[in-house]
Amino acid sequence: MLTPDILMNRALRYIVDKHDLTIDALKTIPGPLKNKLQDLAIDISDDMRYNQLKYFRPFDHQKSFFKTGSSDRRGILAANRIGKTVSTCYETAMHLTGLYPEWWEGYRFKGPITAMVAGEGWSQVALVLQNELLGTQDIKLVENIGTGAIPRSHIKTDTMRNDGANSIGVEIKHVSGTNSYLLFANYTQEVRQLQGFKLNLAVFDEQPPDDFFSEVVTRTATTQGKVS
Repeated sequence: MLTPDILMNRALRYIVDKHDLTIDALKTIPGPLKNKLQDLAIDISDDMRYNQLKYFRPFDHQKSFFKTGSSDRRGILAANRIGKTVSTCYETAMHLTGLYPEWWEGYRFKGPITAMVAGEGWSQVALVLQNELLGTQDIKLVENIGTGAIPRSHIKTDTMRNDGANSIGVEIKHVSGTNSYLLFANYTQEVRQLQGFKLNLAVFDEQPPDDFFSEVVTRTATTQGKVS
């Protein structure tokens, strides 16, 4: 959950990085200028709450992963807690919305897409993927929707299909003026439930069962889609 303190700290870090300052340097800035910086930090933190994608700054290892996006199948093999899920979710948000930052050197879809993200079970999907993409583990907490990787202004909440705390699918506004579609799935679903639709992008949070993986890859065949 994004608390005001977390947002303010991120806003200050954004200002420091953008203006080549240091946190210690902020302590020595004269009063009037410090007040202006504080006002700026408040404005940025307010904007940041529902617009995380705009302020996302990847680490070098994440940039290296993004550059491999032209590959049909790819993945991140790394230790825990270094941003694997963050990497795939923010990339998914860019593809769904068409909001590619200036520093982006990875693959670009030419228009709106259909993407599926999947994890080990519905509770895990909500805890990790839904929370990272939409900003909430419980979709009924509507004030938190949009605090994840996908900006609130691009989430068409009136199209959202939910099951309890979980979102099953939702349309995402694309910069082209049309909509992408985001599907959530889990590895305990029967494979036949995955049949009959086409995917441009499939993202697995953990290694899926072979039958699940094979069916999803088949869904990307006719679109020349990507699998991460």
